[in-house]
Amino acid sequence: MLACLQRFLNRPLAEDFSFRNQLFSSLRGGVYVFLFISFFITARFVPTLSRTQMLVLLAVGVVIATLFANVAIPRLFPQLYDEDRWTVWKHSLHTVLVLFCVSLSNHLLLVLTDNQTPSFGGMFLSVTIIGFFPITLSVLLAQQRQLKRNLKQAQVLNEGLLSRHMAPVLAPVSESAEVPVPTPQALISLVSSVGKDRLTLQPAQLLVIESVGNYADVYWLHEDTLQKTTLRLTLKEAETTLASHPQFFRCHRAFIVNVQAIHHTAGNTRGYQLTVSKLPQEIPVARGYVEAFDQKIR
Repeated sequence: MLACLQRFLNRPLAEDFSFRNQLFSSLRGGVYVFLFISFFITARFVPTLSRTQMLVLLAVGVVIATLFANVAIPRLFPQLYDEDRWTVWKHSLHTVLVLFCVSLSNHLLLVLTDNQTPSFGGMFLSVTIIGFFPITLSVLLAQQRQLKRNLKQAQVLNEGLLSRHMAPVLAPVSESAEVPVPTPQALISLVSSVGKDRLTLQPAQLLVIESVGNYADVYWLHEDTLQKTTLRLTLKEAETTLASHPQFFRCHRAFIVNVQAIHHTAGNTRGYQLTVSKLPQEIPVARGYVEAFDQKIR
């Protein structure tokens, strides 16, 4: 039982803390609070404000509080809100934080308008009961839809990858036909931004470039054997160097991959996981790169 709970809490989740996405989410929260209090809570407010005006004020407070919790706090603490490490348990704790901010907003508005105010503990308990399960359920349902979409699309991409790898083998060649000579591709030279370190490769040799701080780990093949070279090079600099080679794709903030070396694609809630020739670890495709990756593989 504990093992099942632990697996559930450690499940990966994809969350978008961008202002645009969270603005729509906050507006939905404000509308939800307005409608819930209108229909299910009969509390009376001071006569200086009508019931409708007070409900609008509380709804606006919810919008501002949720925007603060979902936009400002993740930007203040980016390491804690790393999307690549976002899980169910982290999202549950964050939901409690959102509800705390909403409770604080409601409490302050009631005090400032001279309304009868419950204790903050009572307010927080009420807000948690009203909001925790709808928020959590909506997130999990959205994640299930995203997972279903990514799994289905990964299957389509794998069919394309399979046909791409098999095409040269299955193409009929007559005995009298001339076999076309492949056009040689320009060499790739990855040069360290400091010093004289240089790595020169054929495009087919280069598999993946991974950003590690101010350095880049370059994974490449030498006579079918995997090699790793570390250069003082940013991913942006590597991306500029590879701009004339369309088979290379920036799939994540920390990875550039050779799409011609991809053997398999697996879907998850965050995006895709790529299996690359000879590479032991999978390469992630982040949510923000999924649509461009789909177009690239097609």
